[in-house]
Amino acid sequence: MKKTELKTILKPLIKQCVREALLEEGILSKVVTEVARGFSPLLTESKLAPTQDNAKQRKLLEQQKRQLEEENYQKLKEQKRKVLNATGFGNEIFEGVKPLAEGGTPGGGPKPGALSGTDPTDSGVDISGILALGGDKWKSLI
Repeated sequence: MKKTELKTILKPLIKQCVREALLEEGILSKVVTEVARGFSPLLTESKLAPTQDNAKQRKLLEQQKRQLEEENYQKLKEQKRKVLNATGFGNEIFEGVKPLAEGGTPGGGPKPGALSGTDPTDSGVDISGILALGGDKWKSLI
């Protein structure tokens, strides 16, 4: 048998054996994992070092984020306008509606909060004159 004949017979067999060893036995994944571990300190160092390109990228990303937020806000406004136009209410849907004097609780239990029994339109007590009562003493305390 000649060398070239032996080569043509063995080369495909060896290639198939190496492929099976690399893929089926997991040797290739182990090699890739080890190489990735070797690069990880280099990658973390490059992340930590601030560069001008990173600042430009960050600025560009922030600008894109603001633009996306503005687009979403405009879409929301447009959707709201469409819904109001479709229902026929327009912008005056809550016009003339007064707040409830007392709100209920889902279970019908006791009403929470210190001001739960107070009318929402009650202006409360005017305390603007308290400083005038004390004169200069309040100013020195403040």
